[in-house]
Amino acid sequence: MSQTCSRCGSKIPEGHAICPTCGARAPKTPRYVRCSHCLHRVPSGLTVCPHCGRELKPWRADKWALTISLLILLGLWLFFGNGFHSLGKTGAVLGALLPPRMTPVVEVAASTPPPAPTATATVSPQPSDAATQSVAASPTSVAEALAKLPTPIPSPTSTSSPTPTTTSSPTTTPSPSATATATATATATPKPQPDVYVVQAGDALSGIAQKVNRTIMALAAYNKIQDPTTIQVGQKLRIPPADYTPPTATPKRPTKTPTPIPTATPSITLPAPVLDNPGNNAAFVGQKALIQLKWRPLPAGIPASADYVVHIGVQTGPDQIDWRLAEPVGANVSFDVPEWLFGQAPQAYGRAYVWYVQAGMIAGSGDAVQIIPISQPSEIRKFYWN
Repeated sequence: MSQTCSRCGSKIPEGHAICPTCGARAPKTPRYVRCSHCLHRVPSGLTVCPHCGRELKPWRADKWALTISLLILLGLWLFFGNGFHSLGKTGAVLGALLPPRMTPVVEVAASTPPPAPTATATVSPQPSDAATQSVAASPTSVAEALAKLPTPIPSPTSTSSPTPTTTSSPTTTPSPSATATATATATATPKPQPDVYVVQAGDALSGIAQKVNRTIMALAAYNKIQDPTTIQVGQKLRIPPADYTPPTATPKRPTKTPTPIPTATPSITLPAPVLDNPGNNAAFVGQKALIQLKWRPLPAGIPASADYVVHIGVQTGPDQIDWRLAEPVGANVSFDVPEWLFGQAPQAYGRAYVWYVQAGMIAGSGDAVQIIPISQPSEIRKFYWN
């Protein structure tokens, strides 16, 4: 297959790499091309594709790439741009330019009587502007068509007929029961729902009480919560009224008559016990928390008839302590704080508990127990229990 020299335009014989006329280098031709019909690779020197038998026309990828790119751009314009909106506007403009559509009038034979109108006939939709314009444009043809009918047919669209037929549409009168029902439904007011707080993640009963401006005891009693640490996320807590007074909680265990911290008397001959654990201002969480109070035994011991007495109170003011427990424990040097004391300390002072240990002689029984101290009181320590 001969080529044409790009410099002088002379024919370069097949197989020559240099033009014999001007000596220019012959353009390189691909050895293989792809048929545009069957997309098979064939030698470039052929004129007929050996696979499909058609005239060999090389397949050009640039045309396909251009076509695909245009299709992609068109799709992006339609979906992400205002393509559909623009097409809709174009359709509306073209519809307005077209001539109005004529509504054909069907001639009814004289032998067939027209159907009698009934009150339950379906009312056709209101005529469009195009239909009204078409009837107004040719009133003569419509009048002639209607004149051929033996009896005029009432129709809501024949507004331009020379002899219009007046049709009365049935009016629906609401019954008294329906009116009463509608009035009752319209005037019914929903019952006021009680205020409810939904527990969120990280909420504690103390924080919820501050948010709703209520006390913890009132909020827990109103919702019958025994353990303030058992509230869960999503739980609905009812907010008590502002004048709600929680009932007086009955302790699970009757407490003995609280005794104030005694002062040193000549009968006190033993030194004060030394406290070990927990340290001062220790913190505990939950009603099930194990709070074990420990102290060191006295160096000389205590008499056989004496006991170590554990005193526990709650802080109710800056310098006020309400003593709730005085428990003799014999010669033991540890005591587990009972669960029924949980929640008795006010939140206003961080639910602070105070305690100390003192040796004493126990006289009496039941609620008439009398503690006669025989040692100095230990130091007073504080712990927090939330």
